[in-house]
Amino acid sequence: MHPILVEVFGLQIASYGLFMILGAVAAWFLIRLLAGADGKENGDISLVFLICVCGALAGAFTLRPLMKIPEVIIHWEHFRQMPVDVFFSYMFGEIVFYGGLIGGIVAMLLFCGRYKIPAVPIADLFAPALAAAHSVGRIGCFLGGCCYGIPVRAAHPFAVTFPPASMGAPAGTPILATQLIEAAGLLMIAAILVLVYKKTASRINGLTVSLYAALYSVLRFVLEFYRGDLARGIYGPFSTSQYISLALFIVSAALIFMIAKKRKHPL
Repeated sequence: MHPILVEVFGLQIASYGLFMILGAVAAWFLIRLLAGADGKENGDISLVFLICVCGALAGAFTLRPLMKIPEVIIHWEHFRQMPVDVFFSYMFGEIVFYGGLIGGIVAMLLFCGRYKIPAVPIADLFAPALAAAHSVGRIGCFLGGCCYGIPVRAAHPFAVTFPPASMGAPAGTPILATQLIEAAGLLMIAAILVLVYKKTASRINGLTVSLYAALYSVLRFVLEFYRGDLARGIYGPFSTSQYISLALFIVSAALIFMIAKKRKHPL
């Protein structure tokens, strides 16, 4: 694992941040490729993409602090004794994918609504790229040592051991490489969505993005049982991400059902 991957002019670039950037670049190239093949190349797509990125960054840094507010209120006596820098690091030191997803969706809907841009066809176009970008980002998680899995036997085929310099994974303990498993799953989802988009984009609005939400919510819900980083929030039997996954799956399944029902012929 390499938490610090590159050093340029004395500036250390964390692997996590680097792979976030690489993921965004990969997403942009895939969007341009699909948009060109579908005849949708225009300035609206570029602008909406930038708006989504900004919204995603805001949401990714916001969701975790919002989820920590009840804990801070309940244990205020403990938190009020923390140094200010430690408290802010605890509250804002993590980014959350689902927060980024929600932020990106909200930003896109607000922007498209304000300027009368059809949001659903663009969401279909962005869905395969989002899955691909997320896959690249998870490699950054692996290199940095965050989002790690539960302890497993050293002989387990997906066992990895992190060094002391990782971002949180227990050093020297064989744990499940959930980051790489999720990256592989997301890459498969991206491939499926590309095929679906190419086949249906000109005829069926909303199918590709709904299928993305359904497939990823299932993948994430299952993988959460094998995550070992308890800081992500556990409430009752499930984690925060599992509750969001359940809601996302219900909504996406309903949308797919509605789309199928409107079609005169089977998909």
